[in-house]
Amino acid sequence: MDAKSNFGKHGWWVILTEALFMWVGTGVQIQGLNIIIPTISASYGIDSKLLLFWATPASWGSVLAAFLLGKLCDTWGAKQTAVLSLICAAICFGLLGMCGSLTGFTVLLFGVSLFASGYAFPGGLTLIANWFPRKKELALGYATMGSTLSSALFIPVFAGLVIGLGPLNGFWAISAVMMILAFSTTFFIHNLPEEVGCTPDNITMSAEQIAESRRLQAESQKHSSLTMWQLLRMRDVWLLSLITGGMYIMVVGVQSQVITRLMSFGHDQNTAILYWTIAAIIGLPCGYGWGWLGQKLGIRRSYIIYTVWWVVAIIMNIFSQYNVCFWISLMMIGISLGGSSNYATAIIAEKFRRATFIKAYRVIAPIQGILRCCSFSILAFGLTYLGGYTGAYAIFAAIGVVTLILIFLVNLTPVEMTVASGHGESV
Repeated sequence: MDAKSNFGKHGWWVILTEALFMWVGTGVQIQGLNIIIPTISASYGIDSKLLLFWATPASWGSVLAAFLLGKLCDTWGAKQTAVLSLICAAICFGLLGMCGSLTGFTVLLFGVSLFASGYAFPGGLTLIANWFPRKKELALGYATMGSTLSSALFIPVFAGLVIGLGPLNGFWAISAVMMILAFSTTFFIHNLPEEVGCTPDNITMSAEQIAESRRLQAESQKHSSLTMWQLLRMRDVWLLSLITGGMYIMVVGVQSQVITRLMSFGHDQNTAILYWTIAAIIGLPCGYGWGWLGQKLGIRRSYIIYTVWWVVAIIMNIFSQYNVCFWISLMMIGISLGGSSNYATAIIAEKFRRATFIKAYRVIAPIQGILRCCSFSILAFGLTYLGGYTGAYAIFAAIGVVTLILIFLVNLTPVEMTVASGHGESV
């Protein structure tokens, strides 16, 4: 398969924008919890374990994002949905630093999860699927470097802002970044390559072919006969939901508490942040590596390799009392950071391409999101009843094994979609 990075000027801008979406979007939802929870706990005297417990229902905002904002992408456009989500997420995150109650924390974190997921995932990923239907793994390999950089830089940047500006201004400073992104997206991003005279995957086409491609895309987006109920009756929709959800349970469960986990070995917060930053920076170019691997081997084989990688990394982490296992686990987790959002998107886009992607995504992602949110409850359960992180991580590893089995069962043959105009399109 073609693994050349010839995306064109406009295509590269879409990839960069999605990388920035992922940097701040995953930061405020996942990485930021390493700073949000202790900051609010210290500022307002709320028990940190109680905040972590309520982070689970609050994170369900991301589940609604896939369904509600996915529908908005389908009817209004990915760009427009992303801009609206950026503005709303900025407001919610700024107010989060001002909340002095558990109720305020839960409600505002719910809003952050809802709208940050909206621009980073339904919005941004639909743009990637529209622009790169056959080079999605490679494009996502670059875009997901944003989430890897989030792991490396969001925690120290956010921590520095909170320390330097205070909790109130530190939170609003991150909100300002989202507002700047809303402005740039409004003026420089387009929903389809055909809108600016480009082609999907930047392939060579005549002006007439570009116009016809744009017309067919608009028709298929508007008239697809593939409904939510049809999707829910598809066996592969449920398998894809379980496969991607199972992976995210591992990824989110480990990443959201990685600083606290490192501190449990006796490191202070600054040292823990430094170790994690080094691991994430080492893993940064590996975002491209996972994309290249997916483009060359295909998404099924790449997903299998990635899942095995995570299971091994978690098992190594369980035995982190041995210094060598600690460093192997940390490096493996850092290297893997760019692969999760890439493969979770690419495996859906393999089955449902371009126009059908968002229709399938808004059905699969809520199920996936429900499973992903369980990672916080698994952590809390393991910390309370199973001897700490060892018990929780053992559950994560078992979930990885189940996910691996399901990957072999799913049928990834692309669906066929017929548009109302009478044209058939193999997507």
